[in-house]
Amino acid sequence: MKKYNAFIFDLDGTLVHTLPEYRYTIVGQTLRDLGVSPQNELIDRFWFEARRGDIVTDNWGLSLDTFWSLYRKYDTTELRKKLTKVYDDVSYVQELKKAGFKTGIVTGAPLHIAELEIDMLGKENFDAIVVAHRVNGFKPKPHPHGLEECLGLLKSQKEGAVYIGNADEDVETAKNAKVFDVLLDRGEHKFPTINPSLTIHSLYELRQLI
Repeated sequence: MKKYNAFIFDLDGTLVHTLPEYRYTIVGQTLRDLGVSPQNELIDRFWFEARRGDIVTDNWGLSLDTFWSLYRKYDTTELRKKLTKVYDDVSYVQELKKAGFKTGIVTGAPLHIAELEIDMLGKENFDAIVVAHRVNGFKPKPHPHGLEECLGLLKSQKEGAVYIGNADEDVETAKNAKVFDVLLDRGEHKFPTINPSLTIHSLYELRQLI
């Protein structure tokens, strides 16, 4: 097995767990306000799959500006904090650092949510953190912009890096950046269309890459 020196992680659903109640609450309320009847299965697809914009426009028949403007009203730090916890296996990130590996985060979360979740994890556990959001001047995932920025901060070549995420957009982001992609399948959603290079069910399974 090829050796890697940098392990880069998605945030929500990978390192921290936001209870399903959160997405059903904020997306559901947004849709109801806009006259659309929410369905949990479609909300799950919106939450986990890569092309959220297509779901907003094609499935819900809404303009992106209208949807996101109202969505941001409900996507609050206070509610997220109540319904978010750190996964137990995140302790493996500390093991990686102690063993001399570089660690990073690339997330597309809004800045206020990313800051909350990163504080829960401890910034000291990561050598580079990139919030790849439009407001920060980044092209959003699955564009490789944020991941490439993180590689630069880590001074790591793409051939020596791994990107781990829980959604198909994470797999696509890694492939677009020509970084080894790992899907962390925590059993929260089925991904019928993607073909990750490696699928794991716990962060501890990353040991097979070192």
